[in-house]
Amino acid sequence: MSIKVFISFDHANQKQIEAFNLLKDKTKHLLETHDHGCKEVLADGSVKSITCQVNDGSSKPVREEIIKKFEECSHLVVLIGDETHKNAWVEWEVNNFYKMKNASLAGKAWMKIRGMFIEGCEKAVAPKALESRSTQRLAWDLETLEKWIEESSTV
Repeated sequence: MSIKVFISFDHANQKQIEAFNLLKDKTKHLLETHDHGCKEVLADGSVKSITCQVNDGSSKPVREEIIKKFEECSHLVVLIGDETHKNAWVEWEVNNFYKMKNASLAGKAWMKIRGMFIEGCEKAVAPKALESRSTQRLAWDLETLEKWIEESSTV
């Protein structure tokens, strides 16, 4: 059975993009993500992607699209790299996923959220939103990730 998992990571970090693609290609679960880019229409009518800030008014459509994906996903995994703890989008995603899932799971939403250190970043600082949720961290191991997804799906 395929379980939908939202993957949060620093989209500006090429190492994390590569890590996500490795996971996506090897897991039996459906991994979802969302680019934090906003669209800007230029004078000539062409569209340019720009990175928008999480609290910027122009990011509202991006935030709404992410919330829709959260509704379809039962789990959240944060890929932790060296700079992930500085990414406002990652913090926003963890906090909002937790808030949404906690409403229906009555104090057990943290069981659906994990941080996963990407290979070579085992000593990286985890985002504050993960620290405040007391979620466990996973090492870079696909088998461990899949086992957690399947076991926590019964919660």
